[in-house]
Amino acid sequence: MSVWIRAERGSIVVRTPGRPPVSGRLHARTLLVCAGLLAMTAAVTLAALMLGTVVYSPGEVVRALFGEAEASAELFVVQWRLPRAVAAAVFGAALGVAGAYFQSVTRNPLGSPDIIGFSAGASAGGVAVVAYVGSGFALVAGGALLGGFAVAAIVLLLSRGGGVAGFRLIIVGIGLSAMLASLEAWFMLSADLAIAQAAALWGVGTLNGTSFEYTGPAMVIALVATLVSGVLLQRRLGLHDLGEDLSASLGVRASHTRLMAVVAGVLLVAVVIAAAGPIAFVALAAPHVGRGLAGSTGASLAPAACAGALILASADLAAQHAVPGHSFPVGVATVAVGGLYLVTLLVRENRKGTL
Repeated sequence: MSVWIRAERGSIVVRTPGRPPVSGRLHARTLLVCAGLLAMTAAVTLAALMLGTVVYSPGEVVRALFGEAEASAELFVVQWRLPRAVAAAVFGAALGVAGAYFQSVTRNPLGSPDIIGFSAGASAGGVAVVAYVGSGFALVAGGALLGGFAVAAIVLLLSRGGGVAGFRLIIVGIGLSAMLASLEAWFMLSADLAIAQAAALWGVGTLNGTSFEYTGPAMVIALVATLVSGVLLQRRLGLHDLGEDLSASLGVRASHTRLMAVVAGVLLVAVVIAAAGPIAFVALAAPHVGRGLAGSTGASLAPAACAGALILASADLAAQHAVPGHSFPVGVATVAVGGLYLVTLLVRENRKGTL
């Protein structure tokens, strides 16, 4: 099967034969931005593999990855550091795409799963499972999915009068998040002390103890769900951004697009939360950073994914090594920086009159 590729006005048009043919437009600036973000993510990942109690050179890291280094180097680099570095990039990309989905559906710059309560629902569901059932990935993932979808249904129901794109949805989500935070605290206070401590650490958002054996399934699910949902929703969200009437005239119902985006977003958030806990503000910041760098509008999924991977990888590296002698959960770093970013975003959007 041949592929037709043509450069046109700062973008690359790709078309494959078939009935019907599949075509798409890749903007040159978007490609360059994504390549740059991925290169920086690779550099941060390399630094994460090099730094630690024992520091290795780039050459030693490469040899360890190819199984040509000493056993101790392979233990530190491949078995201990590599799973965490890969998880940071994959989970960051998943959160970035999830944030892009919710911001596109709500048409609000604050439409992030952190703000509108979906992350809080998934977190509360996961904590309840950890505290009263068990800590297996399948159990926690099930609890997180159930909590996320339950909160999504409640938020959409309570905000129905203001529309899914209305400001009421944001207010309802913030209020529900506060209630769920109290419920989550009650779960931990009523659980066994050791379990409560583990749940509290997980509730901050952490990549400590990440391994391919335990976290590997979550990485695979998050990566596949990100890619598949992105392919299915990129065009639909682009039409959705043009308005419901025009979208419907082109054969894409806005209600179906919103439902697909919410389901995909909650799934991505729940998988990440099940494996690493509720890592805040990545889903809020990554779409803005990606769109700003790419100079695009609407749901720019690829830049959001690449920006999310870089943000979370950098945050985890900083959490581990910014303070000598201390290693913090990555959620501490994202909250510290994300809170400042949220204030900046509120001020900027208020000046634009979009809030």
